[in-house]
Amino acid sequence: MMLILLYGIFVVSFSQECTTTVKGIFSKQIYEFERSINQLRNEVAQARQPNHLGSFEYAANMQITTWSIGLSRGAQNCAERCPDSLSTCKNLKGDFGVLFHQRTVESSGVEWNPQEIVKKWKQNQQNAEQLVIATISQFGCGRAIKKSVDKYMEYIVCFFDQAPQDGKAPYIVANEKSIAKACRFGRSNQYSGLCASSYNKMLIMNPEHSTKIFESLDESQGQ
Repeated sequence: MMLILLYGIFVVSFSQECTTTVKGIFSKQIYEFERSINQLRNEVAQARQPNHLGSFEYAANMQITTWSIGLSRGAQNCAERCPDSLSTCKNLKGDFGVLFHQRTVESSGVEWNPQEIVKKWKQNQQNAEQLVIATISQFGCGRAIKKSVDKYMEYIVCFFDQAPQDGKAPYIVANEKSIAKACRFGRSNQYSGLCASSYNKMLIMNPEHSTKIFESLDESQGQ
């Protein structure tokens, strides 16, 4: 009985601790996230920016990535848990990558720029590797803010359809003449250093791909 009581107190205190007042991302920020991540990938692929190891290397198979409603839904659920580490939302089914950003802000209506968040992620080797995995085709992000004494805590989370793999390079290294030459679906029309995405073909073959990995989270929240 005592254990049950203590567990109940823990659950209540946790939910109170993570009561968010601002939730979600507007279309303007969706566009900025997509543009900033693809711009970074394009510049790394063309050796205009250093990669996650600080080296300038061309990429033969870096593809463009697009926004996923399914992944953004999972990321939003994660943001509303007030994550303090990558492990907070790692209990979902599926092989996916997670990046998160946490900061203290003065008000719940604070302005924020996805481009600045991507730049901060780029400064960390592990985070930067996630951003330059060549075969990422989709990602989605979520945002939440909670009151913390006289200030606010902001949580931004992004989910990617692939995560870094130990011992595996994130992309195929190329030379200047073979940039984007290993593209299965041809070169992107928007970014000269990136491959066209396989997303449209994948969606036709398996339209539920981007939502399946979040079934376990939805089930756990319903219990």
